[in-house]
Amino acid sequence: MKRVSVLTLLFFVTLFCSSNAYAQFEGQIMMNLYSNDNGKQEVSTLNLFATADRIMLKGEDNYNFMDQVSTDGLLIRNDIKDFIIMTGNDQALQVTKKEIEGLVEMFSSWGGSSSSSGTNGTPDNRYRFSDETREILGHQAAEMIIENDEDPNKYLSVWLTPEIDINWGMLAEKWNNMPADIDKELNGMSQEIIFKRKNFPLLIEAVDGNKRVKIMETQNVNRSNVAKAMVEIPSGVTLMSFKDYVFKMMMEQ
Repeated sequence: MKRVSVLTLLFFVTLFCSSNAYAQFEGQIMMNLYSNDNGKQEVSTLNLFATADRIMLKGEDNYNFMDQVSTDGLLIRNDIKDFIIMTGNDQALQVTKKEIEGLVEMFSSWGGSSSSSGTNGTPDNRYRFSDETREILGHQAAEMIIENDEDPNKYLSVWLTPEIDINWGMLAEKWNNMPADIDKELNGMSQEIIFKRKNFPLLIEAVDGNKRVKIMETQNVNRSNVAKAMVEIPSGVTLMSFKDYVFKMMMEQ
């Protein structure tokens, strides 16, 4: 028992103190996202391009940013402290973190939902690390269990690696005025375990007894200079200010 305890302790010391152990990641990560539509599994691809101070998230389909704005690409410019939300038709919304907080609060008031009061209002996820470790795509990963309070046989299995150190920048900061569901993601477990401690999820599965269903699976991790061209605003795209976007939304109501 002593031998197992010492090995486990050493592993988690390595995991949680990993920010100085691995070089900052620059390159492309390709992930598959799995969903279920009337019993049929659907798969979409999401690409993450990272440099030292920027991140581009780009999928083959449109995604909802903060559950409010449809986008086919999100550029996080930590060096300029803004977000570029690709809204289609050669237009993009340029916003700061503070403006996003105000934008989401405005959408929440229109929809009748309430904002979280902050840290005290953030729902806590019950999570723990199992004793399981494995190698995924050449990276050592540990399993984190996100528990289901209603049924112990149902949980999320998240395989995390500290070997992919991404500069999450503004995502690792406290976010204000977020609706409860968004606040739970940005200010809760995801921020603590992934953004601040810099652990990257390689595989996420929903477990129900002996049944496992994939939710997300990393397909490829490519350390290269390919991301440098992808974290720039595409030629011909016109930037729209937060003020102009709000005015446009109000006119369309």
